[in-house]
Amino acid sequence: MAKKASEACTSGERGGEMAVLAPSLKLSKTNYRVRSMSMEVYLDSHDLWQAIVGENVSKKKDHLALLAIISAVPKDLLMVLDAKKTATEN
Repeated sequence: MAKKASEACTSGERGGEMAVLAPSLKLSKTNYRVRSMSMEVYLDSHDLWQAIVGENVSKKKDHLALLAIISAVPKDLLMVLDAKKTATEN
C-alpha cells in the first residue's frame, strides 16, 4: 500500500534511511503555536531536534531539519528562509 505524502517511512521501510516529510499543516498567520508544537514533536521523533537547539549534529541531520522546516513554510515566506544554511540560523 502506498503512503500519503504527509506520512514518513520508518527506517525499516527504506533500508535504514528515514524519509523526512514534515507534517502537512502549513504555517500561517494564525496557527504558529500549533505549528511550532507539531514541528517540535515531529523533529524530536525523527531525532532532529538537536539541530534546532544548537547541539553538535551532523551536516545531514542539520539539513534534514532545515528541509522539514522549509517544507512547512508557505511559498510567500520562503524568501525569508532562502539564505539560511543551517537549521539554527536566525
